[in-house]
Amino acid sequence: MSKTSPIPPRALVADIGGTNARFAVADLVTLEVSAVRRFRNADHASLADAIRFYLKDVSEEVAHAGIAVAAPVLQDTIQLTNAPWSFSQSTLAGEAGLDAVHMLNDFEALSLSLPYLAPDELHQIGGEPPVEHGPKVVLGPGTGLGVAGLVWSPTGWVAVASEGGHATLGAETEGELALVERLRKGRERISVERALSGPGLTELHQAIAASRGHGEEVLEPIEVERRALSGEDEIAEEALDIFTTWLGRFAGDVALVFGARGGVYLGGGIAPKLLRRLTQGDFREAFERKGRMQPFVAPIPVYVILAEFPALKGAAVGLRAKLANA
Repeated sequence: MSKTSPIPPRALVADIGGTNARFAVADLVTLEVSAVRRFRNADHASLADAIRFYLKDVSEEVAHAGIAVAAPVLQDTIQLTNAPWSFSQSTLAGEAGLDAVHMLNDFEALSLSLPYLAPDELHQIGGEPPVEHGPKVVLGPGTGLGVAGLVWSPTGWVAVASEGGHATLGAETEGELALVERLRKGRERISVERALSGPGLTELHQAIAASRGHGEEVLEPIEVERRALSGEDEIAEEALDIFTTWLGRFAGDVALVFGARGGVYLGGGIAPKLLRRLTQGDFREAFERKGRMQPFVAPIPVYVILAEFPALKGAAVGLRAKLANA
């Protein structure tokens, strides 16, 4: 598209996670999304199949797409990190019946949405007002654990994709070390994502149960959350307590790495469901417990993203910038 060509008014946007795929039509002027639909990845053989399935019910014609995926976007062939779908960037548009597709990492897209989120779409946990144009970071547990940054430049905000969720999981106490060793059993190493994700919450519950001599009952993450929040299961409560502490600690680590004086944002599928639990104090305490660097992180605000489809909006932001510079 030449620089004199208008940006199309509508485009397809998608947020492809490890379990679910969300599709919508985005207005590239207002960034509003409509006709949102969610499919389970397992219900479609490929991403192209899912796109075609969605588009058959869309009345308006769209030719371009901005697609955020839970995977590194580095080579032509993309393999989702926590799902079996793989595809070629160079052939996806043709296979899906589109003119062109712009690919982003899912948390890269989420970071691009941050400047466009309304105050009522965010819940602040501690800290002070963000530094204007200070670096921002977004992270969040879901099927996996995504991390991305957003930094200011003379041309505006620039997203910094990362695979920070695959950093090595550490421990601060002997009890935590023993738990990490249980989680690592049978693996060469253990990443933060192995604990701070939906499957990770399940594994935490199993590991704590095993340490107490109980059978390793396998619960879905949502069931661990329910039992913990209702107070009916001490092991689930302990699992969620550890999950909350480790999430706060990791969020503080990422704030240090990015120098995120513009704020730390929690997205993904789990954090909004745990909003009340995250505000109880231990999350923020773990976030700020950075020894000599405590004065650096203490003013940094943490926000839980309450917006319904922020990654779809971010995919629209990324696509609009791509088309404007084509």
